[in-house]
Amino acid sequence: METKDYRIALLIDSENISAKYIKPMMNEIAKYGRIIISRFYGDLYKLSKEWNETALNYAIKPVHQYNVASGKNAADMAMAIDALEMMYQQKVNTFFLVTSDSDFTPLAMKLREGGMTVIGMGEENKVSQAFKSACSEFKYFAYLEDDEDHDDNDDYEDIEKIIKDMIIERGNKMPLSDLGNMLRNRSSDFDVRKYGVKNLSSLVNTFSGMMTTHNDMIVEFHSGIQMETIVEETLKILTKQKEKKMLLTKLKKQLEATFSGFNYKEYGYSQFGKFIGSIKQVTVNSQWVHLNEK
Repeated sequence: METKDYRIALLIDSENISAKYIKPMMNEIAKYGRIIISRFYGDLYKLSKEWNETALNYAIKPVHQYNVASGKNAADMAMAIDALEMMYQQKVNTFFLVTSDSDFTPLAMKLREGGMTVIGMGEENKVSQAFKSACSEFKYFAYLEDDEDHDDNDDYEDIEKIIKDMIIERGNKMPLSDLGNMLRNRSSDFDVRKYGVKNLSSLVNTFSGMMTTHNDMIVEFHSGIQMETIVEETLKILTKQKEKKMLLTKLKKQLEATFSGFNYKEYGYSQFGKFIGSIKQVTVNSQWVHLNEK
C-alpha cells in the first residue's frame, strides 16, 4: 500500500456483519494507520451479547438507532449523515465502510468526490459490483485473516508470528519505524519491554530469520526453508496418519513445531489451505487435507 498519513474513520453497519469479523478487520486497519473515529450503527437491543462485548473490547462506539418506519433502515441513514459530517469537518481523510449493503454506494461516491480514501469491507457473495467500484479499495472478510488463526495471547511466540506476518506482507522488508507504528495501531498497549528488551530492533533480532539493517532502520525476514523441504515433511506426516488425512489446523501446528520460523505467507499465499493445496500429491477439502492415492 502507498505511504500516506491515514487518519481513519471506521463506520460499521452492525446489522449487516457478524461479530467474528471484528478482530481480523481491526488487524487489517492497523496496517493503514490510526483510527480517529470508530462507530457501529444499529438497534443495540437486537445485536448479540457477543457483538456488543467485542465492539466494547475494541473501543468501537455504539450509535443506537431504532427503525422508526417499516421497510426503512434508520441506522443506515444515521451512518451516512455522520460520514458526510466527518468529511466536512476534515478530522479524517480515510473511511472504512464495513458493510455488504450496496445502498451505501452513493455515500462511497460522495466521499471520494470530497477527496476521501474509501475502503469497503464486506462479504464477497453479497456485495454488488457498483459498491465495490465506488470504493477506492474493497476487502472481503474471508481473506482478511487465515481461517484457523489463533487467539492473541501476550506471549513471545504470538508477537513473533504477528511481526513476521507484517514484514512478509510488505515483501519481506520494511522500515522499522513503520513496523512500530503498525504494532501500536494494532494494540495500544504494545510495549517491547514486555518481552524483556529495550527497543524494537532488539526484539526483532531475537527472532529466527529476522534482522535489522541500515543502522537498524530496516527490518528484513528470510526464513531459508525450502519449499521442497516443506513438501517432504508434509507427505511424511500424512503418510503416518491411519486414514491418510489430517485437519489443516493440526498439520499447520506440526509444521510450525518442526520448522522454526515457518510461515506459509512467505511463499506467496494468504491462507494455509491454499498453500497446502498447491502440493500436487495432496487434496484439500474444507478443513481437511488428504494424501492422494497413487
